[in-house]
Amino acid sequence: MMNHRGILITFRALTHAQRGARLLERSGCPASVLRPPQELASGQCGYAVRIPEGCLREALRQLTDQGLLEGKVYRRQGDGYEVIRS
Repeated sequence: MMNHRGILITFRALTHAQRGARLLERSGCPASVLRPPQELASGQCGYAVRIPEGCLREALRQLTDQGLLEGKVYRRQGDGYEVIRS
């Protein structure tokens, strides 16, 4: 069963999510591309990258520096998600 904990960073397109995940993986942050849960899915976020919470600060810095941070960022909170960056 997939671990649903951690941080989700949303992206508009699969290729953007893949680029973001590769960037984070190269820096040592485990990252996986997935479809966001239904409650987070909207017309603007077709894919997400899941990372451990410990990677959040560095991930935001790197994605921003590379112009890849385009969607919302969520933290798993109980049975739902909390927006931590919109």
